[in-house]
Amino acid sequence: MNQTYRIFTDGSAIGNPGPGGWGAVLMQGKRRWEMSGAFPWTTISEMELFAAVQALRSLPGQARVELYSDSEYLIYGMRVFVFRWQRQGWRNRRGNQLQHRALWSELIALNATLRIRWTWIKGHNGNREQVRADRLAYQAGRTLWVRQKAAA
Repeated sequence: MNQTYRIFTDGSAIGNPGPGGWGAVLMQGKRRWEMSGAFPWTTISEMELFAAVQALRSLPGQARVELYSDSEYLIYGMRVFVFRWQRQGWRNRRGNQLQHRALWSELIALNATLRIRWTWIKGHNGNREQVRADRLAYQAGRTLWVRQKAAA
C-alpha cells in the first residue's frame, strides 16, 4: 500500500479580515477525501495555516506527506523562515511579534512527527486538486458569511 499522502490546502476570507474558510483535499493511493471549515472572523493567512494543520492532524504519525499550497507564507515559512523566527523570539525581521504563533508552533510539531515535503504550487493554475481545495475554502467561508448576514 502506498504510504505517501498528498495534500492540497487553501484558505479564504471575505473582507480579509472577515468570515473565512479553509479547505483540504487529501489522497493516499486510490483513497481521496476532503475537509473544510469556517471561522467568523479571520484572515486568509490564518486560514492557509489552519488548513495545513487540520489536514496534517488527521494523519498517522511518521506518515510521508507531500503538502501542496499556493500560500508562499505557509510553504516558505515552513521551509525557511520558521527557524529564524524561533531564534528571534518569534519576531519578524522588523522586530514585530509574529502573527499566528500557535499555528506555526503546531506546524513545527507536526513537521517533527511526519515526514513532510512542503511544496508551493501556483494558485488557480488548473490543478484539479488545488482548485478543489480553493473551492472548499471559499464555500465554507461564504456559507458562514451568508448565515451571519441572515442572523443580523
